[in-house]
Amino acid sequence: IAAKRRIMAQSKGTDVVIQLLDQALKAGLTAEYVMFDTWFSNPHQIVQISQRSLNVIAMVKKSSKITYEFEEKRMNVKQIFNACKKRRGRSRYLLFVPVKVGDPAKDGAQIDARIVCVRNRSNRKDW
Repeated sequence: IAAKRRIMAQSKGTDVVIQLLDQALKAGLTAEYVMFDTWFSNPHQIVQISQRSLNVIAMVKKSSKITYEFEEKRMNVKQIFNACKKRRGRSRYLLFVPVKVGDPAKDGAQIDARIVCVRNRSNRKDW
């Protein structure tokens, strides 16, 4: 067990999450959803978790390097947000669009997902 912990301590955090999730599932724990913050929300991680028959709820990064397939084009979150018509007024959701997550060449698969953009409560101009 000590050797296993040492290996995990030297591994990338995103790889350790998958290892721990596999251990929990093997131990008999059940779940329908895996929920996490921006730290672990990259397309490869989301695809790996969904391949374990689990749904993912995650906050995604506003990074220009991370892209999703939207209307048959690879776009980042900012480009998707700017390309779509927003819900005006006091709506809780500014945007709700279907996308494909993952790149079959890199991640081995591509899954259907939705991006939901919400208003930042402390800064109304941010989302």
